[in-house]
Amino acid sequence: MIKVNLIPGERRGNFTEFAGIKLNLINIKLLIPFFLAVYLVEPVIENIYSGDIEKFEEQAKNNRKSMAELRIESRKYDNIRNQVKQLNQQEKNLATKIKVVQEIVEKRQNPFKVLKYIAENIPGDVWLTELEVEEKKLKILGYSKSWKSIGEFIENLKTSIFFNGTVNYVRPEGMQSNIGNNRVETFEITTSIVSF
Repeated sequence: MIKVNLIPGERRGNFTEFAGIKLNLINIKLLIPFFLAVYLVEPVIENIYSGDIEKFEEQAKNNRKSMAELRIESRKYDNIRNQVKQLNQQEKNLATKIKVVQEIVEKRQNPFKVLKYIAENIPGDVWLTELEVEEKKLKILGYSKSWKSIGEFIENLKTSIFFNGTVNYVRPEGMQSNIGNNRVETFEITTSIVSF
């Protein structure tokens, strides 16, 4: 009995197949123009556009150089930007302080003009023992030789631009009605101050 191996085996020395490509199936007539197109067209195109390529490369180089110069120039202004930020912050701080000062000035009460008015318009026989200014309230305690002088003093206060026109008079308890051998009238006057 004879055994025949029908399994195709590897053939040695077959040059028609290389790396899985069957070379005998390649059309050489089409392959040559392909290689010529690939290796000849690229240099031709490069020669045609070489002037443009150089021009664009020069522009790109100039652009990079300009960008570097602008970055350097921009760094010079970093200090100024920081100063502007600091000045803006100082401006905000000053605005806050100015607002506080304005509130203080608005609340400030200088009774100089009021006291000057009282001193200039008090009758000669009226003298004060106590004068108190608290917020916008005025309280005056004192003596007079006559009721007429107290009335005149009250009228002077009513007609003043510093007071609201309402003057309250009371006779205080506990004040002396005689000083030395002379009888005196006591008074307590209260009013509201409308402007300083």
